[in-house]
Amino acid sequence: MAWYWIVAIVIVALFALLFIVYITNADLKLVEKIYDALIKYHDKKHIETKL
Repeated sequence: MAWYWIVAIVIVALFALLFIVYITNADLKLVEKIYDALIKYHDKKHIETKL
C-alpha cells in the first residue's frame, strides 16, 4: 500500500474520531469529571486560615 493511502486513512480516522467527540460532547463530559474530582480533592484538604 502506498504511503499516501496510509496517511489519508489516518487523517480520515482522526477526523471521524474528533467528529464523534464533538457530536457527543464527550470533551466537556471529561472536563466535568475532572472538575468534580478536583473539587472533592480540595474540599478534603484541611486549610488553616491566618489573618
